[in-house]
This record gives sequence, structure tokens and C-alpha cells, in this order.
Amino acid sequence: MAEEWFERSFREDYVLVYRHRDDSAADGEIANLLERLPVKDTGRVLDLCCGSGRHSRALARRGYEVVGVDLSPVLLQLAEEQNTYPQLSFARCDMRDIPFREEFDIVVNLFTSFGYFSTDEENANVIRNMAQALKTKGEVVIDFLNAAYVIDNLVPHSTKEVSGMLIKEERWIQDGFVKKRILISDESSNEPREYMEQVRLFSAQQMIAMLTEAGFEKIQVFGNYQFEEYVANESPRMIFYAVKQ
Repeated sequence: MAEEWFERSFREDYVLVYRHRDDSAADGEIANLLERLPVKDTGRVLDLCCGSGRHSRALARRGYEVVGVDLSPVLLQLAEEQNTYPQLSFARCDMRDIPFREEFDIVVNLFTSFGYFSTDEENANVIRNMAQALKTKGEVVIDFLNAAYVIDNLVPHSTKEVSGMLIKEERWIQDGFVKKRILISDESSNEPREYMEQVRLFSAQQMIAMLTEAGFEKIQVFGNYQFEEYVANESPRMIFYAVKQ
């Protein structure tokens, strides 16, 4: 079976490209989230698509029992290496097929870790899996991009240098997805390393419909990490909070 884009992209170079997303940023995001949302202040948390574990550590630091899951062995190894919390563990799995059943009080899915799959049914199934992992009255937080904002503010080309490597990024909208091509060059490589990313541009209405269909209620949507009201064309994010029926 052909390797999917996220299996290739979320490796060593990913850490370079997104190096500015560090633990202090994650800690501030979690602090705001817990202050502004009516999230339980104790309990068991599933960090779905935890990456290198930035948000998992921020939650564990506040006393939650956390399980971080991700598909990338490279990012999970980084997460394990930085883990100093006995109540934090990591596991490898695909968000389309997770083994948990009514085990968690809270599920978080942060930093646009949704909409990766080419069919809407696969993406909707991820939200059903979140519901399945939660106990009754469990809570979900999904931090997703705002499609309208992305379309209006798309930067077609950008370049940056990180650790002696030149990173070129191209972005475009195609077939309902925002797509990104990343080219990484360094002195040791004749050809740049190329990666693709794509995220489905779901509207707020589509996200709410998927949450409702999966059995969530009391759905709220916020526009940024200050948890201000979502404004269709102005908010950079769509952060959803909902409760499992």
C-alpha cells in the first residue's frame, strides 16, 4: 500500500520545520484552554495526535493522567525521551483505528491534527473514535484551522533558514483542501527533500454536523487561543468544545 503523506512528513525534518512550536507555546495554550473552557480539572486525558508530546506534558504537569497517541515513530520517540511524568504514557496508533472504549474524561486534538484524510467519511470516523474513547459526559477539544481565514490569508510562498537548512514552502487550495509542499535543502544534499501536507477545509457547520452525528452536544466554537468568539472570516482558528451525550 502506498505511503500516505503524513507517514512520510512527520519525521525528523518535521521537527525542524515546526521548531517554533515549542513547550512554552504549548504550555500557554493549555493554560488558556483550562482557564477559559469548562474542562474538568482532574481526570484521564487522551491527546490524540500528540506529536512530540508538547501538550501532553503541559497536561501532565497540571496533574492529569495522560495518554498521548500518534502514528509517527520519530515523534513518539522524541516524546518518550522528554517524558519525566509517571502519569504520562505514549502509544502508537492511527487515529482512524484507536483501541480505547469509554476510558477517558477528556480527549484533545490540537494544532490542526484533523482533516488529514482524503475522504470525508475517514475524517468523520475520527470524530466518532473520539466519542468512543470518552466516558459519558466526557469532553472533547478540537483545535482546527478556520477554512475561511486560511483561504483569505494564504501565503503562496515562504522561505526560512533553520539550523543551516533552507526551507521553502508553497501553499495552494485544491479540491477542498489546503495543500503545502515543503522543500528542505542543506549542503549535504544534491536534491532538496520534498514533503507534502494537506488538510481538508471543513467549515464550522460541517464540523458541528460531524460532532453532532458522533453523539456530542453542548457544542461551542471559539476563534483563537484567547477563546474569543468565532467570527467566520476573521478568526484564525476554530476551537471546538463539546460534551458526549
